[in-house]
Amino acid sequence: PVVFMTGLYLGGTRYELHLELLADFSQVERSERDAAIDRAQQSYVDRLAHYCCYAPYNWFNFFDFWAPAPRV
Repeated sequence: PVVFMTGLYLGGTRYELHLELLADFSQVERSERDAAIDRAQQSYVDRLAHYCCYAPYNWFNFFDFWAPAPRV
């Protein structure tokens, strides 16, 4: 099984945890594997987009803070 998990920061010491089953490949036939993976990937993108819209300020790791500081 593939599970989507996110913990949204609510302020202080409060978090909201979400766990959602995205896919279960245990019964997928080999001939259907690629399609099942495509569906799982799209489910992941859809859920991530949902939570980015639901809590837009929780996604600091998407900011470019790892880039080196510009030289002046």
